[in-house]
Amino acid sequence: LGRRQEALEATQQAVDTYRQLAQRNPDAFLPDLASSLNNLGMMLANLGRRQEALEATQQAVEIRQKLAQRNPDAFLPDLASSLNNLGMMLAGLGRRQEALEATQQAVDTYRQLAQRNPDAFLLATSLGALGSVLRGLERHGEAAKAFEEGARALAPYFQRWPQALAPLMANLLQDYVRACESAGKAPDESLVAPIMKVLEDMSD
Repeated sequence: LGRRQEALEATQQAVDTYRQLAQRNPDAFLPDLASSLNNLGMMLANLGRRQEALEATQQAVEIRQKLAQRNPDAFLPDLASSLNNLGMMLAGLGRRQEALEATQQAVDTYRQLAQRNPDAFLLATSLGALGSVLRGLERHGEAAKAFEEGARALAPYFQRWPQALAPLMANLLQDYVRACESAGKAPDESLVAPIMKVLEDMSD
């Protein structure tokens, strides 16, 4: 509804309440506290309060790292999501090397998850974020590899659900081509051409 300040206040109250509950019963309420901290971080970021957003997201990551150590099947997906958010926030603050480390951890976690329960959308999104951080560091060749891996991971699903996945695929492909140009290498046309044809057919 665009009522961001009120939303922030409600989410801050949720964080404070879950923090109290988690002190008494951490097993029951730490996951809820981490989720609320993650939400708080995103809301603060949307309001331009980047340092506070970073602090909330770092807390969410720390909690989810502990939870994932105990129960990886249940909590690795949440950890990967928070790491992705952390990487974007660090990049927004110009802390690119730290952003790279967080985003690489997110990608590695999504790769680990994909071996058990493939989710190409999340892996591709995380690889796109990694490519963007690498490009910001002017590591264009590595950025191109990240964008390419994301596009390849998404390609089989894009062929099945082109309408739903077109925005993500178009961004990955565009970023891949640009990173290749910056790196002085040609993009792989066997990847680019079939996807471009589908995207062009959809726009006609």
